[in-house]
Amino acid sequence: MKQASDRPRIPASVTSVRVVFWSTLVLTGFAIAAVAWFLVDPAPPARIKIATGIEDGFYDRLGRRFALRLRQERVEVDLVPTAGSAENIDLLRASDVDAAFVQGGVGSPPPRDTHLRSLAALAIEPLWIFSRGVDTLSGLDGREDLRIAIGSGGSGTRQLMMHVLALTGLAGGMATEALDGAAAAAALRDGTVDLAAFVTSPQTLWVHDLLRDPAIRLVEMDYADALTRRLPFASRVDLPARAIDIVDKVPAEDTSILGVATVLLVRESLHPAIKQLMLQISTMLARGDPVLGTRGQFPSADLVEYPLDTEAERYFRYGPTPARRYLPYWAANLFERFWVLMIPIATLLIPILRFGPTTLQWSIRRRIYRWYRDLKDLEGAALDASTETELKTVLDGLHEVERQVSVIRVPLAFRDDLYRLRMHVAFVRAEVTQNLAR
Repeated sequence: MKQASDRPRIPASVTSVRVVFWSTLVLTGFAIAAVAWFLVDPAPPARIKIATGIEDGFYDRLGRRFALRLRQERVEVDLVPTAGSAENIDLLRASDVDAAFVQGGVGSPPPRDTHLRSLAALAIEPLWIFSRGVDTLSGLDGREDLRIAIGSGGSGTRQLMMHVLALTGLAGGMATEALDGAAAAAALRDGTVDLAAFVTSPQTLWVHDLLRDPAIRLVEMDYADALTRRLPFASRVDLPARAIDIVDKVPAEDTSILGVATVLLVRESLHPAIKQLMLQISTMLARGDPVLGTRGQFPSADLVEYPLDTEAERYFRYGPTPARRYLPYWAANLFERFWVLMIPIATLLIPILRFGPTTLQWSIRRRIYRWYRDLKDLEGAALDASTETELKTVLDGLHEVERQVSVIRVPLAFRDDLYRLRMHVAFVRAEVTQNLAR
């Protein structure tokens, strides 16, 4: 028989089973969270690349404004100057940049298998055609040997103007020059070209200068509505008299021109958190242009040709998530990543929490019931004892069991089991004492 004294003694300072249980539960939760953290979407990149346009053009200025806001949220930005929209799309398709500003109609129609997505239309860019003496587009009919600056090969201006010239039948009588921006404006002033076209905002420096030059005329699109029917990505823009400058009467009279949307395109694989941040910045920056009558119309999901990104669909339908509405970017991103972890963590912890109380009760009662095996062995030894010495040995064993049971620490709810054990020990001791007295 194994004596009670041979069993390891349980000190009074032993850690509570409850503490062990909850500590194990918490550590398990942390372990699950740590594993899931690396399995969910990775953290958003700390640096992105945005393709803009020519220096000091609308896309260049827009890119600098986006970069400033992104850097305030600790996202570094590399602005990539380009010749324009066509080059921007090429860079996006090659995954050389993460986002780009693109003129509506460029790259249209998009391929079915494209991995490029639209985040939002940010503004309407007018098509400015300036001339040395011609007031209307129809006034160019029948003119030959004209030279027009329509931008370089990678620009959206060139693509749009090629559409316009082809539709109006003017392509055959004009020689195109690959000049854009300030170079095209300078060529128009010195007579190197007869016309110059720009797709840019009214705030662009060379547009302001040409509108104020008495030798230069702004060509009116006198059949703009007809052109918009043939160019679905274009819209009519009515420029009221004096809308640019009331005092200097710029323009001198109401003028109709064409306009196309500026669209923010991204790679589909760009991190959703960056997309959400850029959409929020778009809302702050793209308020529209009061000169063009577009105040409050942007950002918009209606003027895009490439498929709208799923993050953009969610943003335009519901607005920013609550976390991104009220928290800084880094905190919102941390919260949303942690929130995603709650589903797998809860899935794994629910069974633990469900069976935890039962397991806890079994663990506590086991500390008490383990002594019944020794008590049974001692009772059997007492029945088999034939001498007084053997009975005294059984009594010593019972005293040792009672001593060790007296130092067992259990919660108050389980004290009745402990007292019941002590009563059974006393009952066996009474029987042994009775047998010893005979």
